[in-house]
Amino acid sequence: MNKTEERIPLDSLDPGFRNPGFWLRFHSRVMGAAQMELARRRMVGELSVVDVVFAWRKAVVPLALLAAALAGILIIGNGPEAPIQMVALEEVLTQDLNLLTTSGVLSGEASTTEALFTMAEGGF
Repeated sequence: MNKTEERIPLDSLDPGFRNPGFWLRFHSRVMGAAQMELARRRMVGELSVVDVVFAWRKAVVPLALLAAALAGILIIGNGPEAPIQMVALEEVLTQDLNLLTTSGVLSGEASTTEALFTMAEGGF
């Protein structure tokens, strides 16, 4: 409806307005063109999940092997993890702990080990 509450005639947009048999002919023409595809889909509808997986095996199995090989290369290529040094926060504040070497810091080539700071409840 528009602002004046008048109906807008949309009959001119309907292809079957002046041609009463249009929609019957249209339906039969579409169904005739889709007959082969509908028959194929009826036949495929009888396939089970196992049949579909079996049909995809030539593409899926090599891709799965490739993905597993790439994952193995990525896992092996990273090497071992650096050890994490457990340091209590109290020790860092009260003792002179040297977590980085001075020469390594100045050269910028230091390989720092990760330190995990812990603190007992209640403080120090």
